Amino acid sequence: MKNSEHKLQRLKERITLLLNKAENTSYPHEAQAFQEHAERLMVRYGIGRAELDAQSAHHGKKQEAIVEEHFEMHGVYRLGQRDGLSHVGRAFRTVTILQTNFSNSCRLYIIGHESDVATVKTLFSSLVIQATLAMTHWWDAEGKVQSALWTDSEKQIERREFQRSFYVQVAMRIQGLYEEESSQAGTGTDLVLVDRKHQVDEFVSDKYPYLRASRNRASRGSMGAVLAGQAAGRRADLGLGRHVDGAEQSPEAIAG
Repeated sequence: MKNSEHKLQRLKERITLLLNKAENTSYPHEAQAFQEHAERLMVRYGIGRAELDAQSAHHGKKQEAIVEEHFEMHGVYRLGQRDGLSHVGRAFRTVTILQTNFSNSCRLYIIGHESDVATVKTLFSSLVIQATLAMTHWWDAEGKVQSALWTDSEKQIERREFQRSFYVQVAMRIQGLYEEESSQAGTGTDLVLVDRKHQVDEFVSDKYPYLRASRNRASRGSMGAVLAGQAAGRRADLGLGRHVDGAEQSPEAIAG
């Protein structure tokens, strides 16, 4: 058990290092490479943590606590961040994502076992920086030329759409990694992940018995922004076989 915990700790440290590199490089392609490597390790870490916790429960030992953390979004791109990061959070099989919308901000509730929530929240912070870097690079190279005759509002929506599509593409990559890693580990892994998510669902049901589905109505940009954001979200290839403020309100379940 201690050896497994040591390996997971090393994985966690490696993930943090890669995300820091992705945040601090000024080259979008390089950031994507670090990001994809971190994603694969995140999935492995999440599966390993879940299996280790299941073993602890089997031996009558204390399991990880289920916790709730918040991720706040402000500014003109918050709606794209809300929609996109919700997809990313839902890609992790053992975490539940809820949301509350205020007049000038949005909040995502990340609910799950402590290690899973910490991983997702760290990823969210890193992705916001990376998405902004990728968007700026795309806008300077292509976007502002294509939208030269548009209004400022239309240009803002276009940049927001790029970011949303970037996040959605990252979510698709994470979903694919879960499928790949689970198939290699065997059917027992899926059962462990399902049980871990069931525990979280029960926690959410007890804490928020009156959830309602949300309807996100943010304006969407052009197909050009969608395709550019998707391309930025899957561009990296690491030789892994893929190219990869109003009053307080109750949180809402995210439909979809």
